[in-house]
Amino acid sequence: MQLSACKLLPPLLLLLLFAGYGDAYLNLFVSQSQVKKLLGLDAELYYVREGLINTYAMNFVVPVAATIDDLEFTWQSLVGQPLAYSMKIDYDMMNVPGYGSGLMALLPPKVNISSRGLVPTQQQVFAIRLPCSGLESAEIKLSIKLNVTAPPASKYQDISLVFKRNKICMKGISTQSKNDSVKLEAGPGVANGNGSFYIAATCACALILLIVSVASALYIRNSKARSQHPRKSLTCCSYSAAGTTGVTGSSILVKVDNRPGSANSGSYATIADLEPLYARPCSRASYYAATHVTHLSQSTDPCEKARAVAVPRSSLQCRTVLQEGTFGRVYRGNMSQASREQEVIIKTVTDVASAYQASLLVVEGSQLAGLIHGNIVSLTAACLDGSCPMLAYACTPCEMNLKIYLTDGSHHPVTRDLVNVAVQVARAAAFLHGRGLLHRDIATRNCLIDTSSFRTRLADAALSRDLFPQDYHCLGDNENRAIGWMALETLQHGQYSTSSDAWSFGVFLWELATMGQQPYAEVNPFELTAFLRDGYRLSQPRPCPDELFALMAVCWLQPVRDRPTMPQLLAYLQEFYDALGGFI
Repeated sequence: MQLSACKLLPPLLLLLLFAGYGDAYLNLFVSQSQVKKLLGLDAELYYVREGLINTYAMNFVVPVAATIDDLEFTWQSLVGQPLAYSMKIDYDMMNVPGYGSGLMALLPPKVNISSRGLVPTQQQVFAIRLPCSGLESAEIKLSIKLNVTAPPASKYQDISLVFKRNKICMKGISTQSKNDSVKLEAGPGVANGNGSFYIAATCACALILLIVSVASALYIRNSKARSQHPRKSLTCCSYSAAGTTGVTGSSILVKVDNRPGSANSGSYATIADLEPLYARPCSRASYYAATHVTHLSQSTDPCEKARAVAVPRSSLQCRTVLQEGTFGRVYRGNMSQASREQEVIIKTVTDVASAYQASLLVVEGSQLAGLIHGNIVSLTAACLDGSCPMLAYACTPCEMNLKIYLTDGSHHPVTRDLVNVAVQVARAAAFLHGRGLLHRDIATRNCLIDTSSFRTRLADAALSRDLFPQDYHCLGDNENRAIGWMALETLQHGQYSTSSDAWSFGVFLWELATMGQQPYAEVNPFELTAFLRDGYRLSQPRPCPDELFALMAVCWLQPVRDRPTMPQLLAYLQEFYDALGGFI
């Protein structure tokens, strides 16, 4: 596997999400020539632009390939006066083979600016070199910390940035004897006048490049290593330098951290603990079908299912509008039948809806009709009279849409509550797969939650395109798709399977962990396929247990066969939920 930066960073990372400081006093970016060298793209890559921080890039932890050691960055103060900065690079040699015997894989990093200085008022470049000794193969963790002090007596805030990068060094590949194209200083010094500006510039930008590189590649190595070693890859990631450096058979195995609270420290599971479950399809959920279903079993026409539960329009009474879109509405109401009244949620369309939109409501709303399961919202009744069909689903007075529950800001579920929600949705999806059915759109917007009991049910996707338009995109073929939840093979070839449902479920878990945030919000929808194809995935939310994020990661593996089945996901989540209960 080639470790060029071009492979590590796709074009999508050039799409910036700026959130944080709204006032302009600093720019920090990678020049077009450097982006061309690292990414193969003709564009500048900004980390701080007009004072706004690229928060998406800040989440990344990406390795630096063995063949790349020099990183150049450009920065500039925008307030007409130099800005004070301080910079520090921390790197851990304790886990590097040979530490203590002189055989260190990474030599001390060199920076052509001092540890303290001034950010220049004119655009200047600074550089960081990460030289490998060539004596050992290892992956070294680096943290570059940059603090920029805001102008005195101003409304601005100080900026603190921490960038993490894993530098890959390969035995036999030494970069320490390279000729310097710029003067590189290992320590403080070179910091006065314009030299100080140049120096300061080198620090800040290096930190930021490290960001984007860092987390993206982490995912590449996870997914690609797993695809090569289905079992071992759950505990290590493999990088090979063959084909790029002339060194064959050389690879680095990066073990999972022994973090506090992990299985290695005596607590509940981490990625490594997924391996037994991952290798045994039946596991504890053997009563569900664990095979991969590749075709949707649909023995009954959707309209026939709706007609089977048809009721007169007079039986349905709409009370309160819960959601409203361009042509669709969701009501809370009552259904009266045989002197019995029942609380229901009613989906319908308005008078402005087309015949196609009305028929689509019936088709999608009948998707789960006839299924009886405690965690599935099945169609209770339908009224097909007239041009505005009405579909009714039994509910409780405290039930509401899960996405709205997560995003309205008034609810604060703890981690165990969210894992409980995930367990129930996994149970519903496993039930569907056991019957040869696919959901195709597992997401928080297609779930109902009872706010009093946390009972959660998986629902159909009827009206979701209209009620949650931000989740769906048309890529030029007049079909709105929830591309942020779709598996790579679905985006590329339109292939749906239980594995694509598992991928969507991984995004669903990410939604839970972020309280309903938008996945890939900063990525151009037209470039998402390339983003995923290059190995990039959603980053770990904060706060999110490593155990939960590990489960998300395996849902997004390529190839398809390496993903866990829904019964496996259910069994693991149930065990994690039980383990969390032990801390209460």
